Amino acid sequence: MKSNIFAAFLFIVCAVIFFTDSIAFADDIHAIKGQMEKRLPLIVELKSKGIVGEDNKGYLQFVGTGRENEEIINAENEDRKKVYVSIAKKEGANADQVGRRRALQIAKKALAGDWLQDQNGKWYQK
Repeated sequence: MKSNIFAAFLFIVCAVIFFTDSIAFADDIHAIKGQMEKRLPLIVELKSKGIVGEDNKGYLQFVGTGRENEEIINAENEDRKKVYVSIAKKEGANADQVGRRRALQIAKKALAGDWLQDQNGKWYQK
């Protein structure tokens, strides 16, 4: 009887921990998406100026010598990495695969004049 009570207690504790972690994780992803949405207008502007482009790994990179708003680019890339890791965990993949797949999606939706990096690492303008 004591072992059944202990097993039930252990199950409840594990469920609470899992549920709490899931909520915290969902809140984190929601917060990350909010931060990314706030940065988007500036990133679009930096892309249109030719300052940054999308690399073949799903991240922003500087394409010229200018480093305008470097802290914004770094923050965006860190958040993208977190999202890629999250997706990778759900899909049983790794974050690099997710990022490369996302890079292909971004390239298809890129605007004329945006800088992109092909699969061989060569930069080009769409």
